Amino acid sequence: MNIESLREYCLSRSGAEETMPFGPDTLVYKVNGKVFLLTGIDNEQLRFNVKCDPDKVC
Repeated sequence: MNIESLREYCLSRSGAEETMPFGPDTLVYKVNGKVFLLTGIDNEQLRFNVKCDPDKVC
């Protein structure tokens, strides 16, 4: 997976939006104002953090 594929997937979620509240190097994806994924855009290797309800399978 690359950053473009990740971005496409995130924005395909219903109500998703892309923001950069932490500066130009970090993409943040939200649904209903809540963060569900963060990723750096200058990393050589794609890495991201996903937030979810621990009682649900993400």
